[in-house]
Amino acid sequence: MAVIGTFGSFTAARLGIYASQSSLNVTGNNIANINTKGYTRQRADLVSLYSGGDSRYYNSFNLSIGYGVLVDGVSQLRDPFMDIRYRNEQANMGASETWLESLELLSHTLNEVGLGDDFGVLEKQFNDFKAQLQQLNGAAGTMDYDTVTRSSAEVLCQLLNSYAKALDTVENSQLKNLKEDVKSVNSILSQIRSLNEEIREAGICGDNALELRDQRNVLIDDLSKYVKIEVSYDMEKIDEFSSVERLNINLADTGNPPVRLICGTYGTQLEMPDTAPKRNSGYNFENPNDPKNFNPDGTRVPRYVMPDGTLTDDPELAEQVDNAQTGDENKNENRLWMSLKPLVDQKGRVFESADGKESEAVELGDNMLYGSLQSMREFLTGKGEFSSKLDIKYNKDATTTRGVPYYRMSLDALAKKFAEEFNKANRFDIDMITKAYKIDAGQFLDKNGQPLTIQDKNGNVITPKYFDDLAKKIEDSSNPDITPPVTPPTEEEIQAAYGAMEELRQKGVLNAEYAYYNGGVLFSNNGDGDDTTNITAANITISKSWSVGDVRILDTKKPDTIVIGPDGGTTLTHSTANDNIAHMINLMNSKMDYLPQEIIDGNTAANTGRYFNGTFQERFSDMNIILAVDQEATGKLYSTYSVKSLKLENSRQSVSGVDLNDEATNMMMFQKSYSAACQLMTTLDSMLDKLINGTIR
Repeated sequence: MAVIGTFGSFTAARLGIYASQSSLNVTGNNIANINTKGYTRQRADLVSLYSGGDSRYYNSFNLSIGYGVLVDGVSQLRDPFMDIRYRNEQANMGASETWLESLELLSHTLNEVGLGDDFGVLEKQFNDFKAQLQQLNGAAGTMDYDTVTRSSAEVLCQLLNSYAKALDTVENSQLKNLKEDVKSVNSILSQIRSLNEEIREAGICGDNALELRDQRNVLIDDLSKYVKIEVSYDMEKIDEFSSVERLNINLADTGNPPVRLICGTYGTQLEMPDTAPKRNSGYNFENPNDPKNFNPDGTRVPRYVMPDGTLTDDPELAEQVDNAQTGDENKNENRLWMSLKPLVDQKGRVFESADGKESEAVELGDNMLYGSLQSMREFLTGKGEFSSKLDIKYNKDATTTRGVPYYRMSLDALAKKFAEEFNKANRFDIDMITKAYKIDAGQFLDKNGQPLTIQDKNGNVITPKYFDDLAKKIEDSSNPDITPPVTPPTEEEIQAAYGAMEELRQKGVLNAEYAYYNGGVLFSNNGDGDDTTNITAANITISKSWSVGDVRILDTKKPDTIVIGPDGGTTLTHSTANDNIAHMINLMNSKMDYLPQEIIDGNTAANTGRYFNGTFQERFSDMNIILAVDQEATGKLYSTYSVKSLKLENSRQSVSGVDLNDEATNMMMFQKSYSAACQLMTTLDSMLDKLINGTIR
């Protein structure tokens, strides 16, 4: 190092003043921004000034002394590792927080403990219906008691309707929130891309653009709540001699190469359209590089399904399915698929990789997202035990993910079983039909004594043999000694038979010993008719026939007794038994199996075993228990993630945050160094004055 000259000492003092002044300015800026969100503590980077070569008048008695200090720049104090840990924890917290908020909305709808006299409003109404049946049991055949029982049943139906409507309200609300969250993510991605462009331009001009980086870091932190991300930096080559830093944001855990959200000045947008191309379930969207996604010749397996069932890779040609719509009968099939548009810059130019390949749209699989977006999506699509085999293909944890569809289908299963059991109890058994109605020449007779024509949906005439065959099939299917085993009738066959029975009740003629019969459908899917098909919690209601008094609750199904008098005449004696009402009362206390295939197609159900066994009231209580357990578990997870996130944020702030005590200490230190540099300048001036003006010649 060269020997500093006499007047070079003034330069060293001057540079010391400049460095101290700059350091004080940075300290003042830190203090001014102590409450600014996202602000990162700054530091003046000081380096010792170096100059090579020897002084012209250098000799062995001279000492090598530096030339002073320079302010090399201003940098931020950040710990990249702490940023990574914090953002990962933010994804965990965002996922659990959103799920917990969604479950709380459900709990306001379903958890009614304490709202009724017993364990809830619906529980109370079940008990009231049972109490009315018991009253009717003591006064069978009394119109007043039948009316009171019907009124209780009607209130029960209305409560089930209200619960179903409330679930729809929750679903529509959360779907709207999900769409807003998608817009928020897209807005964040657009802002980050814009900031990247500004920071890039500043970098080319030699400016670190620290304030812009702070804004960008705040946006990245916000983005990490919605989706789990990986943030990295590399150098983008500008020309042969220069390069600038480039920010990359990828979806975490999406393979190699990862799915990109941001690449420097290029960014993507998230899409969740109302309709989407039907996906090929055999294609692994989670990992596009999965070997099963390729044919033996190396070509890619088509990703979509066309209306005729063939496969295509063109989404425009694929069959379009409901994706983010509610209010339709297939709402439980909505998947809420999402996709990413190609990476483009603000001018719409598509990103090209190093090998010249243009960025393409990416179809996101069920598990490619993690964070609040995925939690909201799973809440709106999770069917739990009602999941299909296709659901399992898309998400291996589908049977344990219970969202709105699970609770809706559980409520539907409860309403359907309740209606089926009581409708069955209030109608003739299938094997009684040919005994109860008048038959001539193998056909039922109408009220005019003419052959009665009843047709099924295919136009086939239903004869007494139809009911006898069906009754035998039911009997044989329950007999384990018959080989090969007889397959029981399908749900469709049973419903078709009940539909024919209802038409027969209205148009047919009963035999004398069954002339008392005024039973029939109690619950239907519409108050304007007696249709018992596809009953759900949303549509269950009192049947038209029961509401107008054409149908009443049967006290018994036993035929009247025919008594032959001494003169050979016959009289009918009606049974005084109330065994059928007692059976209905027993239904309220009976434990029944609940099976997924009662709600969804058994051929497509992932699980065909029972998911519950108990009474109607116990089934509803079990739904609340499941909700409470899920809510408690999620609450604990959220608390854990919140504490960890807070600790990480505190650790991160200990490095990058502004501490008033530290800044005050720095301020005093730099003030002293400033004073010392000024004193050095004064001392040097005094020495030179003495040397020049005070030397005696």
